[in-house]
Amino acid sequence: MPAVSSPLPPWFTLAAAASIFSVMLSLGLLLGREQFAAALQRRMVLGAILFAVVVPVPVLAVLFVKLLGLKGPVAAGIVLMSISPGAPVALRRAIDAGGRAQFAPALHLAIVLFAVVTVPLSVALLDVIFDKDFTVSPLHIARQVFFAQLLPLGLGAGFRALFPGAAAWLEPRLARLANFLLIALLCACIYVLWPLLVEIGWTPTVAGVVLSAGALAVGAAFAGRDSAARPAAAVAAAMRNPGLALLIATVNHVPSSVTAAVFGYALGAAAVVTAYVTWQVRRQGADQSPG
Repeated sequence: MPAVSSPLPPWFTLAAAASIFSVMLSLGLLLGREQFAAALQRRMVLGAILFAVVVPVPVLAVLFVKLLGLKGPVAAGIVLMSISPGAPVALRRAIDAGGRAQFAPALHLAIVLFAVVTVPLSVALLDVIFDKDFTVSPLHIARQVFFAQLLPLGLGAGFRALFPGAAAWLEPRLARLANFLLIALLCACIYVLWPLLVEIGWTPTVAGVVLSAGALAVGAAFAGRDSAARPAAAVAAAMRNPGLALLIATVNHVPSSVTAAVFGYALGAAAVVTAYVTWQVRRQGADQSPG
């Protein structure tokens, strides 16, 4: 079956950028000094979780691909997702999961900043493991991280510092708009990529489910005895960044079917993380309910 070329039209790229920007701007409205103070008080936990996000999860993905003998676009999509941490929606999911919500924003910022270094290093290592000519520069990653996440987060945090009352009023409304845009974007993505998803099969989605479940366990384990930070750690390890994965794919001119594999993995990961967050919310509600 011939490959489908140019799976993502220009309007989709603009819609994705607008959706992600609105998500991060709404989260920026929640940022204050207390979040960074919470992270500084848990430096050891923060370092352990960063290690969990960067090292064990990609190792699990490489083992998964090697053990199942996966090759081509399917293997590329799975591995690219595994080395791409710091999904924009991960912070919202981490806050929804409960625990120390003040810790989650600083953890997310640390992950996306470290990605500028860890992603190019991971690409170089995978180049050796899979004997492929992959490359991506820290500048590429820094540009993507800055415009997609750091800029809107900074704008939101600055607005909150100057106008705290207005920020408190605006945040829930912008969050609802961002959620609507994300749902619309997901529907559009399924519509655009459906032919390629059917062509490559559902192995990437299964991989997203299996590896994300493993990543949740890894993140929770590396949180150690800090049970309140555990939900944020689990979500941070499981949620991967499709934008970074697609950036690497674009820079290296890989086949368009890799885009579908990345999205297939993202679907599986989103299902697992959503189920985990729902379970956490229900468990907290049960714990807080009277006798």
